[in-house]
Amino acid sequence: MGGSGEALEGAINYAKIFFGFSIFVWLVNILSAIIRGLGDTLTPAKAITVGSLFQILLSAVLTLGFSFIPSFGVMGPAIALIFCHAGMVVYLLFYLFFVQRIITVKVKQISIDIFKDIMKVGGLGLLNSITIALTVAVVTGYVGNYGVKALAGYGLGARLELMLTPIIFGLGAALTASVSINIGSNKFNRARKIAWTGGLISFILIGLIGTIFSIFPMLWLDNFTSDADVLYFSIKYLNIVAPFYCLFGLGQALYFASQGTGKMIKPIIVGLFRFFSVITIGYISLIFNMTIDYIFFAVSIGLVITGIGMSLCLKGSEWRK
Repeated sequence: MGGSGEALEGAINYAKIFFGFSIFVWLVNILSAIIRGLGDTLTPAKAITVGSLFQILLSAVLTLGFSFIPSFGVMGPAIALIFCHAGMVVYLLFYLFFVQRIITVKVKQISIDIFKDIMKVGGLGLLNSITIALTVAVVTGYVGNYGVKALAGYGLGARLELMLTPIIFGLGAALTASVSINIGSNKFNRARKIAWTGGLISFILIGLIGTIFSIFPMLWLDNFTSDADVLYFSIKYLNIVAPFYCLFGLGQALYFASQGTGKMIKPIIVGLFRFFSVITIGYISLIFNMTIDYIFFAVSIGLVITGIGMSLCLKGSEWRK
């Protein structure tokens, strides 16, 4: 992806640890989803909040070193992440098996019908997650053609985008459940109102954050670097992309709401269209040796497609009797 030298070596070392033990990250999310399905949102929230606070502290210690503990550099955050997620897994498993009294967990024969029910929404949802991840991966590869400093600058800008996702997820988890209940009760008008309300909240909240950091990018960037070249690329990214975070927030909130209908074909088509639009525009920019601005414009266009496309999905028949 254009990395070299110390940057490439650090990325490889980080990846070996993170991806080698990423099963713990998956388990935290799947166990949290199961417990939320029991009607308990507090327990997984406590586990993730406390675990994340410990992760921040442990990352500092392992990255920079402290007393007799050596410095692990770039590997430090990966080690901290895995240790803390493993702790969260132990806590959530203990709660699921020995604390809650709503269900009894035991080994059962896999039901194909239940598997189909899960994959009808979850399987298609995987495609959306894959297209989002691939978009970031491909854009990273494109940006790598402009040098390591450009990679670092883009990384700082994209990191803000990734930090907004959990905010949307918090709204989205409620939207999926609320829409599902109302669709199942044939209250289609109320389901649409819930979806639009959640979308509007996300549009305003995420849009406000994007607007602030677009106008005052150093509020974000001053926390990470003073390198003039890295700042140059980061500021470009935030100036071009951050104003469209509002549509990103709207689109992702409506995506979660659409999961409540159980019909995911149209939202997935929107995600695929965004992906192919971004990579096509970016590729053309590289072929004609355009400035990095056009790569960032491609990302912005992708966010516009997400917001407008997901809004149009609410016009579909699955939202009506």
